[in-house]
Amino acid sequence: MLDDETTPIPNLAGEELLKAMEEWAERRASLAQDPTKLAQFRTKLGEERTALAQRRTQLAEKRTEMADGRTELAKKRTSLAEHRTGLSTKRTELAEERNVLAEERNVLAQKRTDWAQSRTEWAEMRNKLAEVRTRMAGARTGLAQSRTNLSQYRTILARQRTELSYLRTGLTLVAIGTIFTRMFGLGYWSIIDAIITLAGLASIGMAIRLFLKSYKAERQLLTRLEKELALEAVEKRLEEAIQSHRFGTF
Repeated sequence: MLDDETTPIPNLAGEELLKAMEEWAERRASLAQDPTKLAQFRTKLGEERTALAQRRTQLAEKRTEMADGRTELAKKRTSLAEHRTGLSTKRTELAEERNVLAEERNVLAQKRTDWAQSRTEWAEMRNKLAEVRTRMAGARTGLAQSRTNLSQYRTILARQRTELSYLRTGLTLVAIGTIFTRMFGLGYWSIIDAIITLAGLASIGMAIRLFLKSYKAERQLLTRLEKELALEAVEKRLEEAIQSHRFGTF
């Protein structure tokens, strides 16, 4: 049986609470014969009931506080859900922008590839043109000797023209001396006529000697030019020059 110093029922829980209630029931049954003890027991039960009511009130208040906290948490959860929805929307927008940027990047990459291909084609064309230019330079080098010989031949012709002018000048002087001799006869002035005639004859002799020398050189150079400028010789030199400057492009 429980005495007055027993732990109050509101402080008990579980099996202890059931056990205490059974003891109280037994005590109530034992005290039912004594009105005074029954009244005390009833008073004790009222106090216990008041304590239980207070505890129930406290539990109700605590439950209300917990409900308020749960409500606040629900509101906060709703706010977080809305924020998460906003972030999801923003993420979707960023994903769409990223897709657009990816498409633009692919387009730019395709254009860059096309430009690179065009640049490669132009580079190959430039290499081919450079090789053609090199071959033409080789051909020009092969024909340079013929051009030099032609320049020499032109120089010889110019020299012959000069020598012919000497011959023409000598003939003119001889003609002038002869005319003066026929016009004025023999006399003191015949010395001048003789000097003019001798100068003309010397000019004619020098012109003939120089012309024969240059004519011989001209014949030799002309024979060489005929051999060098023949179609077969020119084609052979061009082919040799091209072969010596051949690359791997063609």
